[in-house]
Amino acid sequence: MTLEPAEEIKKKLLSNRQTIRNFPKSLTFPFDKLYTEITTQIRTVEISSECTLFESVTAVSETNFFSDADYWTENYLDEEISKFWIFGQNGQGDLWLFDSENKVYFYDHNNEKMCNENFIDLNLNFEKWLQYADLNAQLDNIYDNENEINDKRKVEYKKKLAELSGNLLKNYPFEI
Repeated sequence: MTLEPAEEIKKKLLSNRQTIRNFPKSLTFPFDKLYTEITTQIRTVEISSECTLFESVTAVSETNFFSDADYWTENYLDEEISKFWIFGQNGQGDLWLFDSENKVYFYDHNNEKMCNENFIDLNLNFEKWLQYADLNAQLDNIYDNENEINDKRKVEYKKKLAELSGNLLKNYPFEI
């Protein structure tokens, strides 16, 4: 398993480049440049079993949908909700989002209402999330080829997670 540079992952994602679909001009969210470069040129893509990256149009739609105050705990103001951007999911109803500081969070839908307390801080930015998603894809491939993840691979995977972020390993939201 290797931690690929984000630029290499970007090249892979853009190999099936689509027509550019920019974010609405009225949108003022402070996106990371790498995020914008990728999501405006792709269709929604499953990078790994736990990491689906939304294209720009889908991300706008999902973020608008979950901006409804009914999804958030009481007393969250629109200005607080607007600090978050939903950029992906994992297929089980859980969401990947980042805040206006490019800090990535995982939201487990079993926590019901959305709020800071229910977002798992993995100490990742979008670039590191891409590396995590790619690393996860490598683990998926091993499982597909070997029908299991042996203890040696689990240790190797955990070491790579720790290289990305100590918080990622500590707060990892899935079973390894």
